[in-house]
Amino acid sequence: MVIGNTNMKTELASAGYSVKQLDEWPAKAILYRHKPAYNTEGNITDEVGTFVENVPGSPDYILRKSRIGMFTFPPSDKCECKWCRERAASTLKRDDNGKFVKKK
Repeated sequence: MVIGNTNMKTELASAGYSVKQLDEWPAKAILYRHKPAYNTEGNITDEVGTFVENVPGSPDYILRKSRIGMFTFPPSDKCECKWCRERAASTLKRDDNGKFVKKK
């Protein structure tokens, strides 16, 4: 599927998608959560890293979902999305005794 809308293509490219990936978009996709999902009581219902299969692969749908932390690639330490960067910055390391260690 070729994306004709250049604004959408530019926004998806700025979110980390390659031009080749955008031009060869699949009909269905798997989305991975980079941000946990919460219910109305504030409890986590879906952890980071869980995925949803068989979602529409159309670029406009993927773009809408990327704005709420769902991407076609799994979260990782190398991911540059807003939620993975925030999680990496807020993760405190512990030593062998379980005490927090200062970041270097």
